[in-house]
Amino acid sequence: MKRAANKAERLLQIEQLLLAHPEGLTQAEIARRLGVDRSTIMRNLADGPKHIFEEPDGRLKIDRNADLINLRLNLHEAMAVHLAARLLATRMDRQNRHAAAALRKLGHAIGRWAQRISQHVLQAADIMDDSVQRDDPVYLSVLETLTEAWAAERKVKVWHQSDTGEKVSEYLLSPYFIEPYAIGQTTHVIGLAQLQHKRGWLPARMLTLKIERLRRAELTEESYQIPASFDPREYLSSAWGMKLFDTLPRVCGEV
Repeated sequence: MKRAANKAERLLQIEQLLLAHPEGLTQAEIARRLGVDRSTIMRNLADGPKHIFEEPDGRLKIDRNADLINLRLNLHEAMAVHLAARLLATRMDRQNRHAAAALRKLGHAIGRWAQRISQHVLQAADIMDDSVQRDDPVYLSVLETLTEAWAAERKVKVWHQSDTGEKVSEYLLSPYFIEPYAIGQTTHVIGLAQLQHKRGWLPARMLTLKIERLRRAELTEESYQIPASFDPREYLSSAWGMKLFDTLPRVCGEV
């Protein structure tokens, strides 16, 4: 029993290390960081979780799309999530299978002790899957890539279509924040962006890009750091905090 507990604890430590190092680590590097022999790491990973995999160069990485988060909520925390879910379900007009899946997990988890709340959370998930919602696979794919870029702090190339649809511009983007805009039923990514020009990349500037206008997104290997001084509340205060919804594009530098 003690050996199994030690193995479970060490696998959790390995997961945490790999989450902190998206570039991957070798078994020797992991062993050194955990203060154990490399053979111990090899034994622990022999029948380990499938979301830890080895690249051709020998580095171990973790699949960030796997189910990695265990969450325990009390009744009032579940209610707070329910309210947030209702806003998401009723204010966004596009299908979002990830949001629907998350809500179903929550709904089934709380069904044992809060059946009424569970039913409504599951209904919110159904709303997101409903055929009346706009099926936009490009939007969902771009959102997935931006999420991965933001989580790993890796720059992403995006192709932004103008509001007239006549022009598509390429940006090298460092995502700082992703924000929904309920009234417009849209989602925005805020970050430092460089515009691709015939002379090369132009100097970076802070921009807010409407995700619904992004036609492609490609993750790069180039890393970045979000400044400790960046505060999305301060950045967005003119647009959302003061309810100047009609000035959002101007205030946030949207293009």
